[in-house]
Amino acid sequence: MRKEVQFKRNVYIILISITALAIIIQIARSQLVLQFKHTDQLLAEREALVAQVTATSQKPDISLTDELFCLGYLKNDQLSEALKDNVARTLSYMKRQTEEVDLNTKIFNYEMCAAVLLATNELNALEDHAEGLEEFVYDGGSAFLMHTPAIGDRFYQIYRKLGIVEFEYPQLTKGIHLTSNVLLGEEGLKLGEDFIYNNSNPVELDSEAILLAESLEGIPLLWKREYGKGQFMVFNGDQLRLKNSRGMIAGAVSMMQPDFMYPIFNSKIFYIDDFPAPIVKGINPSIHREYGVDVPTFFREIWWPDMLKAANRYNVKYTAAVIQTYNDEVEAPFSKPVDEEWHQLISFGREVIKSGGEVGIHGYNHQSLQTNKQIADYLGYKVWESQEDMEVSIKEVNRYVKTAFPNYKVMSYVPPSNVLGREDGRKAVKNAWPELTVIASLYDTDDDNRAYVQEYELSEDGVIEMPRVTSGYFETPYYRWLEANTITSIGVFSHFLHPDDLLDAHRGREQSWEKLYDDFSNYLERLNKTHPWMRDITSTEAGLDMVMALYTHVHVTKNADHIRGQVENYRDPLYYVLRTERKIAKQENCTVQKIGENTYLVTVFGSTFSIGLGG
Repeated sequence: MRKEVQFKRNVYIILISITALAIIIQIARSQLVLQFKHTDQLLAEREALVAQVTATSQKPDISLTDELFCLGYLKNDQLSEALKDNVARTLSYMKRQTEEVDLNTKIFNYEMCAAVLLATNELNALEDHAEGLEEFVYDGGSAFLMHTPAIGDRFYQIYRKLGIVEFEYPQLTKGIHLTSNVLLGEEGLKLGEDFIYNNSNPVELDSEAILLAESLEGIPLLWKREYGKGQFMVFNGDQLRLKNSRGMIAGAVSMMQPDFMYPIFNSKIFYIDDFPAPIVKGINPSIHREYGVDVPTFFREIWWPDMLKAANRYNVKYTAAVIQTYNDEVEAPFSKPVDEEWHQLISFGREVIKSGGEVGIHGYNHQSLQTNKQIADYLGYKVWESQEDMEVSIKEVNRYVKTAFPNYKVMSYVPPSNVLGREDGRKAVKNAWPELTVIASLYDTDDDNRAYVQEYELSEDGVIEMPRVTSGYFETPYYRWLEANTITSIGVFSHFLHPDDLLDAHRGREQSWEKLYDDFSNYLERLNKTHPWMRDITSTEAGLDMVMALYTHVHVTKNADHIRGQVENYRDPLYYVLRTERKIAKQENCTVQKIGENTYLVTVFGSTFSIGLGG
């Protein structure tokens, strides 16, 4: 009798286990189906957005307010023009109207200006209008001197009004210490001894000047000083001409006027390049010594579970960029490569999608789509035979992904080595791939002119240009600086890494995976501490949100106790940074979240919104 009861009990346990397993499998399949449907929705959204923009020949909105920012520079002065261009681009992301004034031939019309920005160190360029600048600020205007002021007649007339008590002639300064949150979330940050250099005037500031940043030697780099009803902002250096310093421009501008609000994309995007891809076979001494397994087993059973764990713990969604093969074929036809790993594409790709991530394309192989022999030789690659061959390769890798996920729309492209021929490679990708929505390459300046460097924009052919900013398993001082500036100026964290970075002596710092994973986890944990408000989002989702933010027309007005906004054709939430020293009161159709001292994240949920401001 007892045996019969025990037998029945075991049968019930087995049946319950089978049922539970079936439910789990069904839930997993349902999650995949939902993600596949999500890509259909994204594709429909892309087509609607692009159709709307192209049908009306619409331009990105750059008029959040009626205020005009007057940007003075010296034409044919290389440094002044570089600074002017960098400031103009930053202000366009901030949706501020600008008027560029060549001080060689024109003067500021102060009556038209809400703020004056001087993209030259030559105060003498103001000539007899230096007093006009002083009167403008005294009467309530704002002026930003964006380059170390040259010591001369005009400087002697104005330096006390800038908050300077004593000064010496310029010297080279190193690094930066942020004494404020001019870069969002980064007050107290010290870095840049070996990459931030400024020619600065050693100055002593008066007690009314507010120091926002200084060099590592303690020389003031950025400060503001009230004068009459307005204020001066001064940058005592020459770094603002560089793309990696746009956050300093945006931060300073936003602290120059009261109750200042500007748009951001609010996107935290994380790419894994070369994944899924063929994995090198054999034994790696370091990995085998630490784990006792070969390389494929390590990536499958240790690395990938760790990466999923980090994504779940620190709110990251991976966008994976597929490589079909590592052969070096650059001439069609492209037959089934011997190193193709279809089953890994399915297993890894399924888990990426199921976790809320995205599968994109890196390439048929890792040969960058371009025909410049010098660049190919530098990278150790081959030159493609023709644009037609490039197109065939893109069609082949799309076919390959479709065999694993027939109903999934692949929409994001990451150029191998961040290199893409603008005339041939880019056209090839566009021609061969109807669903192509996003190209994600590099944001930072490439002095060697090899990389496909981008701005955040919708190109004329309807493809979204959305560059990545930082890379690697660990944080470096330069990438911390670049990250902080990009988040402050446009609200984007966009990072990438390669699985095999850990096998490379330089990219992996010759560290064990355990140590490298600790560095990676610490990196993500620090990001969540400095910028906990950022949205984890995939490449295509971020790209479509970016286009909407760029092209949605929003008009903001301010009065004594309110900020009010109107949104044309409202579709989805919009995000803004608000700097104000006033208390936040009643909010309508928006939320206001404190993210720093006198700094807030505003999320707009409707076609009209308002923010009450107290004393």
